[in-house]
Amino acid sequence: MVDANVLFSAFLKKGKTREILLDRELELYFPEFLIEEFKKYFPMLVERSKIETNQAARLSQLLLNKIKLVEITELLPYKEAAKHLTTDLKDEPYVACALAVGADLWSRDKHLRGSRIKCWTTEELAGLLLK
Repeated sequence: MVDANVLFSAFLKKGKTREILLDRELELYFPEFLIEEFKKYFPMLVERSKIETNQAARLSQLLLNKIKLVEITELLPYKEAAKHLTTDLKDEPYVACALAVGADLWSRDKHLRGSRIKCWTTEELAGLLLK
């Protein structure tokens, strides 16, 4: 399960995060609201990345096509459990998504570590996957 910061990082910079996200062996998921969030911040991301608009559009398609969308309706049964697993309201949909698909989280949010759900950092995934 990928959170917004991971997706934004993969878009902004060619590096470990993008390489991991594009790994063909990984099955990655995100809650559907992340598409709207990505669209909302897309102009700012393009500006910060200094990528030409047509290249940015191709990169965003490549990244978004790699991650499987989980509809909000699929998260509803896990909403209450997610509330008990995080102290940040913004992270509840990501935790609910991880519960819904039976996946670990990929996030830099330290407060998610040590919960019932395994939370990976980019560095941990890189150590495991990039050799």
